[in-house]
Amino acid sequence: MSLALYHSVESTCAQKVRLVMAEKGLDWEEIRLNLRKGEQFTPEYLQLNPKAVVPTLVDGDTVVRESSVINEYLDDRFPEPALRPADAGDRARMRLLVKTIDDEVHPAIGVLSYAIFLRHQMNENMSAAELEQHFSRVADPARRARQQQTHAEGLKSPGAGPAVAALGRFTVQLGDALAAHEWLAGDEYSLADAAALPYMVRAGALKLSPLWAQRGEVAAWLERGLEHASGLGLSDVWGSPSFHAMVANYANTAAQEIQQLLSTTRE
Repeated sequence: MSLALYHSVESTCAQKVRLVMAEKGLDWEEIRLNLRKGEQFTPEYLQLNPKAVVPTLVDGDTVVRESSVINEYLDDRFPEPALRPADAGDRARMRLLVKTIDDEVHPAIGVLSYAIFLRHQMNENMSAAELEQHFSRVADPARRARQQQTHAEGLKSPGAGPAVAALGRFTVQLGDALAAHEWLAGDEYSLADAAALPYMVRAGALKLSPLWAQRGEVAAWLERGLEHASGLGLSDVWGSPSFHAMVANYANTAAQEIQQLLSTTRE
């Protein structure tokens, strides 16, 4: 077995793959990419992942991209412990939650992360020419335009409000899933839990926990999930200490704007 994972400890997508790999007790080579320095745009990495995103899994001669696909691949390739429910209905619910995360939650967290801290981090560490080059390398035109507008306007960008609303809907979906079970797709921890945890941790870091303040089952699940993840032996499971400090600093600075968005979304 020869596994290598190209990732960034800051990436929510990469975090959910690392959770699954650790859950299965796998040994793998970690190849960390500094996304702010543009290491995802090197010719060598683009051969593995033409979209220039993380994570990418290399298993011998097999290259697997897209975090949700990687996690299903890992569950097929290393079936113990199984992270997909045996019951067909529970498995369908698991896949629906993962799809919601891919389609709605990931873009929402991306917009809000960019608006609250990433743009400031980039402005501090990159020249105007470097920023222009960074955006020119983003292959997806829609993603590039969204990033540029959010970079320029922060939480005043048109995408910020809908992003908060999408996360609000997701917390309702989580609460409904947890109404009768300890974990998101049934009585056992699954790929759905591994997929959701990084985004909820990031949402909390961005001062968005009021979205689930009235959903005790969601808060209890998050506490269980954090405890579960802490026992997996991963380093920097949610990002480095310096990353946490930087996010907290900018989230505190933007606290009033964040609260205004939350209030507007709830109206």
